[in-house]
Amino acid sequence: MSNKPLLGMILLSDTSSMKIKGVVEELRKKWKLQVDDKDASDEISILVIDGYNITIANLSVPIPGDEIEIAAKYNYFWENGVDEATKHKGHIILSILNAGKNLVKENILFNKVAASILENSNSLGVYVGGRSLLLKKEFYLANTEMMTNEDFPLFNWIYFGMRHKNERNSVYTYGLADFNKKEMEIVNSAHSLKELRELMFNLTHYVILSDVTLKAGETIGVTDDQKMKITESKGEYLDGKTLKIEY
Repeated sequence: MSNKPLLGMILLSDTSSMKIKGVVEELRKKWKLQVDDKDASDEISILVIDGYNITIANLSVPIPGDEIEIAAKYNYFWENGVDEATKHKGHIILSILNAGKNLVKENILFNKVAASILENSNSLGVYVGGRSLLLKKEFYLANTEMMTNEDFPLFNWIYFGMRHKNERNSVYTYGLADFNKKEMEIVNSAHSLKELRELMFNLTHYVILSDVTLKAGETIGVTDDQKMKITESKGEYLDGKTLKIEY
């Protein structure tokens, strides 16, 4: 398993609003984490938590280019995302440098730190470019509130793309590869987009929680009597090969 940094950004509406002292206090009190904060300041910090080196770098400039605007257009949970997210004045780069040992544990930790930064700054939301995620502050925090070691806030972790074409609906995952799993697609289904997203959420949760590797030729279901065929072929909405779930 590669040691690939886990990286995301917090969009700030006030560049000097993040107080690292508050972030560390929340990690200790709310999340009961042991935090080594001897290298911590409001500008740049390296926190050590459970053997992980976590960098928090506060940049008083917006994210360059039109990356945020593009991401906002297809992140459907943030209704006015294009208007709101593009108004950010600065951003914080949050990274777990030595990630890659325990992917679920690391994503939970990243989520806790990101939420603690959101709570202790004038911020707008979270951007994880490697997974095409741009999530509004309130939405990210609401998902975090229900997070446990068995109940993951997958909408904070995985992008669920939805497409409607020729009276048919499709859904796909983007971000499963970061858990060393193959991305999944349900293509040209007669079921509603809401049904498809709900099903894909449940399948994704099962795959990550149980550390399952799905294979072509098998079947899968979320109920005892459901048997959906799995095939593998070139991605319909993603690069490379994906697992297709027949539904």
